[in-house]
Parts: sequence; C-alpha cells; structure tokens
Amino acid sequence: MQQSNQSPLAPLNRGLFFTKATMIWERLLLPFLFPFVLLALLIAVAGQWGLFGGLPKAAHIAVLVVGLILCIIAAVRTILRFRMPTFTEINTRLALDNGLRPDRLLAMRHEKNQPPLKVGKAKAGIAASDPFALRYVALAAAILGFLIQGPVSVERVASGFVPLGNNVQSFAAVSLK
Repeated sequence: MQQSNQSPLAPLNRGLFFTKATMIWERLLLPFLFPFVLLALLIAVAGQWGLFGGLPKAAHIAVLVVGLILCIIAAVRTILRFRMPTFTEINTRLALDNGLRPDRLLAMRHEKNQPPLKVGKAKAGIAASDPFALRYVALAAAILGFLIQGPVSVERVASGFVPLGNNVQSFAAVSLK
C-alpha cells in the first residue's frame, strides 16, 4: 500500500512535524525547565559543601524561596520570549538536516514517492537561559568538592533541600513509606 503525498504519514509531512516538535523543544521546553534543574544542582552542591549547616532555618528557607522565585521569573520570561517556528525555518532546518536545498523539499510536496527524511537532533538552547554559565560553575564546584572532600553522604547533599527537617534520614524514611 502506497502513501499519498498528502497523508500525515508521508515522509515530508512526518519530517516537518518532528522538526517543528524539535524546534519547540529547543526554544520553549528546554529553556523553561533549565532554571529549575540549575537550582536543584546548585542546592545539591551547596549541600555537598555543607553551606546550609551553619545557616539558621529561616535563612535556609529564604534562600530556597528566593531561588524558586527566580526560577519562576526565568520560566515566565522564557514563555513570553517564545515564538513559534515559521514554516520557512522548519523547512530550512529539515533541508539542512538532510543535506538538501530548501526548495527541493518544497518540490517534494508534489512527488508520489518521497524519499525518507531524517530529523536532526535537538540543539541545546540553554545559553539564553544561563547567560552567566552557572551550569559550569556548579559542575566545577561539584567536581572540586568530590576531589577535596571525597564522597559525601546522600543525607548531607539532601540537607540543602530540607530546611525544616532535623534529620534528613528520618525525612527520607517517612517519604518512602
């Protein structure tokens, strides 16, 4: 059974759809989620270094709340800056991913037998979400902490996320039940 060139399952239509989905991932979803992942990484590194140990509980909660508010602001800014990829951008991207010229893809719309098209991998769009490159700072601090302190307990790392718990181990035991 042969697919018509107008079918949603035609290679060109599939390629355009998945290229559009990839571009939305790069422009919206990844930059939207990144601040929250970065905050979790920074809190884990601070817990690894024991920076929350001498902090009063109110200050610890304030640090977490301010971090969460900054993440929400960054996520909202990402949503407000988002613009849907145009057909020309999608067509050009799909053509580049397949080593074709964009006008060749436009001509494919009228062909009965379309060759299979591949969709390129997503390109990380994190640089706009992390202009100060804090992801590298956090990674370097985590590696340096491991080299200096050696492996630390999970409870110590998790202590950054649990400001109200006196004993993180008892908190983890209660949450696992």
